[in-house]
Amino acid sequence: MTALPQKGRLPNKGGRFSGLALQRAIPTVLLAILALSGRGQTVWEEPLKAYTAGYLKVRKVELTPEKTALHLQYSALPGNRFRISKDSYLQTDGRQYGITGSDSIQLGSQSVMGKSGRQDFVLYFKPLPAGTKEFDFLEGLNDDDFKVFGIHNKDYVIPSAPVPAEYQADYAGEDTLEDLRYSPQPATIHFKALNYRKGMRTSIQVQYVDLKNPARPVDVECRLNDEGLAELSLPIGVPQMVEATISNTPGWSANYLYLAPDKEVTVLVDMMRDDIGRGDSKFVGFKGYQAKLDWEYYAADTDSNKGSNYTFNQQADIKDMPSLLNYMEGRKAFLEEWKRRAPFAEATKQVVLQNGNMPIFITKPVLDSLTSAEAFRNYLLSKQTEPLRSRKTYLNYFFVYSSRYYAFADTRGISADLARYCHYLPKVLDGEDVAKPLIEDSALSALYDKYVAEYRATVAANKQGLAENIHYLDMTEVAPQDVLKTILSKYRGKTILIDLWATWCGPCLYGHRIMAPLKEELKDRPIQYIYISPPSSPYQEWKNAIKEISGEHYYVTDAQYNEILRHYQSNGIPTYAIYNANGKQTYTISGVPGIEVFRKELEKALQSQEQ
Repeated sequence: MTALPQKGRLPNKGGRFSGLALQRAIPTVLLAILALSGRGQTVWEEPLKAYTAGYLKVRKVELTPEKTALHLQYSALPGNRFRISKDSYLQTDGRQYGITGSDSIQLGSQSVMGKSGRQDFVLYFKPLPAGTKEFDFLEGLNDDDFKVFGIHNKDYVIPSAPVPAEYQADYAGEDTLEDLRYSPQPATIHFKALNYRKGMRTSIQVQYVDLKNPARPVDVECRLNDEGLAELSLPIGVPQMVEATISNTPGWSANYLYLAPDKEVTVLVDMMRDDIGRGDSKFVGFKGYQAKLDWEYYAADTDSNKGSNYTFNQQADIKDMPSLLNYMEGRKAFLEEWKRRAPFAEATKQVVLQNGNMPIFITKPVLDSLTSAEAFRNYLLSKQTEPLRSRKTYLNYFFVYSSRYYAFADTRGISADLARYCHYLPKVLDGEDVAKPLIEDSALSALYDKYVAEYRATVAANKQGLAENIHYLDMTEVAPQDVLKTILSKYRGKTILIDLWATWCGPCLYGHRIMAPLKEELKDRPIQYIYISPPSSPYQEWKNAIKEISGEHYYVTDAQYNEILRHYQSNGIPTYAIYNANGKQTYTISGVPGIEVFRKELEKALQSQEQ
């Protein structure tokens, strides 16, 4: 046993401690003391991240002289799989720090999600430099690799990139709105990113109204390239407000942009703005057409509603046309006063005022049918309280340009033409037999005729059997309550998997991808895969998409689709249902359950058929 040294003394030969030995011993002793006391270790609890692609939650970061530990949580449906590459690394200040180990998962191997839908694990990396303020985690630079950029402590703010003067100047240019006229020339949006890091491959969605079917806003997407640049050309037809959204962030960033045919705008975004940490939007500057309006709109729209007493929910005396007009005049007076004092550009105020004076489209027959004061009031309230840009109600943007509170069937002018166009064309596209309304503008009238003709040609082509596995069920042929029974009757004696989906539904497309290997595995078994889509999937886009999806495809009307969803008691898609050969429904679920669940439920249905 070695005797402990006396307090305050260190042992050496002859009982003395040489100066050289002391110099050599001090660093070792200090490191030991630091290790024992926990010094030299920095912990970030629930750190923030500026941008992520592929969902991972960073729970904690431990920075020590020996290693960097990343505590992560992955969330997915039970049965799903994920993998963390052995080549993963951290990067900061242009340098990479490789992965050295893991806890709770095996690097390079598939991990299966349990019933909780969450997997906690720890990754270990070579130590980051002392004083590191933020860093990135990357599996690699491929699209499917996990990437988390700008991981930082809550007390640290990632510096914003300087915004060039031309993106935040006085926004010289138009200060009046474009004339409301149809034009086939596209509007162009250029996106440019600051603080962009290789591998981000950021997705930006833009929603606009397409005159091909104005009842359904269209979502288009572009991806920033490795230089942080992207461009979109949109066939908007008429001047309108569109919404741009950056997804795959801790939350999301969005901004409205005012576009017109044959006009261009450049949008500047800062990828290291941590939306949740500071509440900052990633949209930091605009240049080009109506740039000032784009910059001011959020603030102006909020300001116009401060202190307003004119809200429909507070008006209990709206019972007829005079009382409604009186209400609208009061609202108009309030907004005119706001316009006089508001410190915004004239174009900005004009758009806000148009939104504030939303008219209702109401035809004479509808008006005549509202015989009681209560029915009239309820109709007005239901229409006025619909959100302007709601996906559910599909209330289009063009009504905001009307100078009247109502667009009656005999109202004249381009605003009325557009109101009728946007009201009647969707009815035709939903299979209703309606006469062409009054549209005096020749370009708009010709466009209406073109889209009606295209729709009817599509219906005719599908009825003739455009392809053996493509079917179109018209409302005039099959009632909504009979559509599911009609489809199922075609495949008696087979196990059936029904997939309710849409081209714009990300989880639906994910379900198709994970099902492909299983369908190949079961290709010799008597299973019929049936895919049913609604008109919210643009027809040409749907037809292109199904080329990669083996099975029988049905493109049904909204009424038919909603009736099928109601039958399955589903509020969303994807929705799946499985039937055995006797026509008995054995399984149904909303959301992608995972490949193992699909396999088990299909085998269960097949067993009852093969026994």
